Amino acid sequence: ADKGSFSGKNINLSNLMGMQISCGQFSYANISPTRIMGVSGTLDAMGDYENDVLARYGISKFLFVPSVYGQSNFSFDKAGDGIRIDSNKSDFFHSVTDQVLEMTKQKRAVIVFFGDKKRMSEYTSSSFFRKLGPQKKLLSEEMSTSERDFVVSKAATSGQITISSAVFGRGTDFFCKDDRVQKKGGVHVIQAFLSEERSEEIQIQGRTARQGKKGSFQMILLESDLIEDFGLAKGVASSVAKGDLYSFLCGVRDKQHRKRCEAVESNLAAATQSDSRTHQYFDALLAGNGKEAGRLFLDLYQSFKKKQMPSEVDIDLAFAVDITGSMGPYVGAARETLKCILKGSGSIASKLQSKFPEIQFRIRIASLGYRDIDDASSQFVESVRGRGEHFTENVDEAIQVINKALANPSGGGDVAEDHLGAMNRCSTWPSQDWTSQIKFMMLFTDAPCHGMLPPSSTNHPNADHYGVRHPQGLTVENVFGNIMKRDIDLFFCSFNPAATQQTERELKKIYLNHPENTAQKEITVIPLVQNNQTSVVEAGSALSGGHGKHIVFVLDESGSMNHSWSGVVAAYNQYLHRRRQNQNDSDLVSVVQFDCSVRTTVKMQPLSRAPSSLDYRGGGTCFTPAAQAGCSLATQTPRSHRPVVVFMSDGGTDENDAKAAASSFASANQSIRRGINTELELHVIAFGGGADTRQLQSIANSTGNGRVYVSANAAQLSDVFVNIAGGQAVASLLEAEVGKRITEAVADRLAVEYLA
Repeated sequence: ADKGSFSGKNINLSNLMGMQISCGQFSYANISPTRIMGVSGTLDAMGDYENDVLARYGISKFLFVPSVYGQSNFSFDKAGDGIRIDSNKSDFFHSVTDQVLEMTKQKRAVIVFFGDKKRMSEYTSSSFFRKLGPQKKLLSEEMSTSERDFVVSKAATSGQITISSAVFGRGTDFFCKDDRVQKKGGVHVIQAFLSEERSEEIQIQGRTARQGKKGSFQMILLESDLIEDFGLAKGVASSVAKGDLYSFLCGVRDKQHRKRCEAVESNLAAATQSDSRTHQYFDALLAGNGKEAGRLFLDLYQSFKKKQMPSEVDIDLAFAVDITGSMGPYVGAARETLKCILKGSGSIASKLQSKFPEIQFRIRIASLGYRDIDDASSQFVESVRGRGEHFTENVDEAIQVINKALANPSGGGDVAEDHLGAMNRCSTWPSQDWTSQIKFMMLFTDAPCHGMLPPSSTNHPNADHYGVRHPQGLTVENVFGNIMKRDIDLFFCSFNPAATQQTERELKKIYLNHPENTAQKEITVIPLVQNNQTSVVEAGSALSGGHGKHIVFVLDESGSMNHSWSGVVAAYNQYLHRRRQNQNDSDLVSVVQFDCSVRTTVKMQPLSRAPSSLDYRGGGTCFTPAAQAGCSLATQTPRSHRPVVVFMSDGGTDENDAKAAASSFASANQSIRRGINTELELHVIAFGGGADTRQLQSIANSTGNGRVYVSANAAQLSDVFVNIAGGQAVASLLEAEVGKRITEAVADRLAVEYLA
């Protein structure tokens, strides 16, 4: 294949390979059928625009067939209690619940239609839903056909409550055969949203009073829905007289409908132009006029560019950062990474400006710190600005908000975290947020999502308190639906890939196969540490975020070190500083100081609490007591960490002492290898001109992962310590990787949005 030819069984590949090039667009609206016939239950609900469209196609005859069941027994009190608008969600849910309970007390059946799955989920996960008692059922699109049929068959029976999404308001036959329901007034339907089209409302009304039966209808609406969906000003509806409220709402709906009709006409004009050009192109092809066909094709192809590249592009960038206790080791790196992303020569803005110099980018930033479900009132940390918006263009202000959120990583009662809650919180921010052309949400964590722990975690204590169901009723599907509805690109950034791998796989699969993901977008996964950094750790330890090291410093403080001790302490601090830079705050630190005797001055302290000063005592030099103390600490290392010993001396000892020290390390190495199946990491440093490198080499040889370093002075000692601690600071690596991915994503979005 690389040579440009195929043979044998691969010959079919040459026939299948190719590049799809669009060479025309036909408009279905411009097809001229010879006959058009149709049946509709909402013919009388059509407005002027719909009638005009029908007239264009020559449809001028309409036949209205009256019901064979005679006069309708449908009841809708438009001028009275049939319409209610609540100013907040709590009152809204309260009104729905009260009305349902009132009707079921009368032994009637009630069907409540919510506008979408999100609002339905919010209600069913609230305390109001639980007040409805046991005789309630949900009707949702996720149910199987048999499950839906069963719920529908029970919906019109006495005392039954059915909570449904709007999709079942069309064509679903909730036929009432229960005489008890009929005697009390029939099935009562509550529509908990205002339909964008009157025809949908009529269809929902038609779910009751079917085939001559009795039935009633009512609308209970939430003011914020009217504001967001129909542009209604806050408080306006409350000033309308009750008797005029329905007419007022119809007027609001008609105004929005006219705007949609104008958009349809605009799209139709463009489609008609493309249709005409396409016909001309194919006519030229059929006539054998290659030159004209080529000209028309070029004209067509260039016209497929959606629009000219803009001179300005707005980007919304939201950071959702896990701030539970397990993130403690990473907050330093997270803080520095986000700062680098937002400010300076390596910032996203600078990278984008370099790649697209002709475009002025305006980046708005928001952040959300989140804890776990059981952290309740302290779960979310966010900054809400003047008009309720979360985004700001002020980079310094954004960095301050991020630093505040990261100031106190705490909480999180189990291993899994509430990533769904965080994504849902961000994606449902109010209408003044998420207004830019390009939108990104970046989630930073070190833990798996509830319900998505790896199989190896089943024996992990305290793994997942909410592995079956989110207490707020959130599902991955409905949260992703919110994200896609707002056209937000999602990034998943992990500080512990071993723990989040299963979560990443499941989220990516659900995201890719989501019914609203028509563009086949994918989640961008960014591992913020190399996955192999956690490969040596047991699965349970990786889940807990523990893949740090237990560093045991064994430092010679004999008399000959008197003038060099400050340099040793400086090198020790350089080591600690580099480990902090490299987001290794989960490390533990121990210090053994020795001359002819030994003392443990620091024992398994977290890196953040390791002392910066070490006092000096002075004396002779003996290796064995120091080796035994260091090995004892190394073998006490928690299973979540790997032991590392840094042994430094500027002298030597007698041969038996050196051999005994090497034997101690060899014995400790065997014990560690049996426990965690890895060799003890042993760094032995010969400091100054008087060190016995031969003896120190024999100590290093006691483990398969030992090494000797030589440093002539304090400056070289610092270099050795920094080299042992690890290379380039992780924060800069993260900034480069995250910045690169966002720049690529912006380029992709611009290509899709503005290019052919």
